[in-house]
Amino acid sequence: MNIIDASARQKYLLGGYEILDTLGSGGMGVVYRAQDRALDRQVALKVLRDDLRNHPDIVARFQREAEAFASLDHPNIVHLYSVGAENNVPYFAMEFIEGMTLSERVIMDGPMPWDQALDIGFQVADALAHAHRAGIIHRDIKPSNIILTRDNKAFVTDFGIAKVLNAAKKLTVDGSRLGTPQYMSPERCQNKKVTASSDIYALGVVLFKCMTGRLPYKGENALAIMRSIVDDRPMRLRELAPEAPESVER
Repeated sequence: MNIIDASARQKYLLGGYEILDTLGSGGMGVVYRAQDRALDRQVALKVLRDDLRNHPDIVARFQREAEAFASLDHPNIVHLYSVGAENNVPYFAMEFIEGMTLSERVIMDGPMPWDQALDIGFQVADALAHAHRAGIIHRDIKPSNIILTRDNKAFVTDFGIAKVLNAAKKLTVDGSRLGTPQYMSPERCQNKKVTASSDIYALGVVLFKCMTGRLPYKGENALAIMRSIVDDRPMRLRELAPEAPESVER
């Protein structure tokens, strides 16, 4: 049974979770809003996409990364409740956050005041520092992986997913499935070692986007953007957001 089609059917169960509706999808798979029938609470259920389920190495990495994610306990990191598989469908259940992604917020409201963007940045940076102390690098910090509540509390999600996607690159030529490079650090663009600094760089790009509504690099395609990130100077923040202090631009 295709779980994506099944999400519209009545009471489809996966590992004790009743799927209610679809929250979104990405390179990794689909996220559903579901009901934990045992504990009577709503969860976000992430399911590995169909074409990756028959590759044991990808499934194993998916489960390893989920388990590492589960070890993180921080007020700005989405909690992971369980990891499992049923009928050859790997999944993990996470805390359901009522809100929208930072990407959706910027699209809806436009650029943020610099101080509001910094407040979100402080929360995300604190979450990343906690993960880095535990030896975990996110690898895919971008606005769609940051969830905001109505009172602007930020939650980081999808730790380790980029590692699984990297392992899947040889299985697909569809680059769109593997995400976009706009938030990648220069070392990632050059296939060099990824460190905690790569996450901090990506957070800087996120803040630039929040304050200006634009990205610091441009390109006609993914390769052109990656070349620009490696070779070119970024746009100046205060050219687009002159109200931001010099210290913020630095």
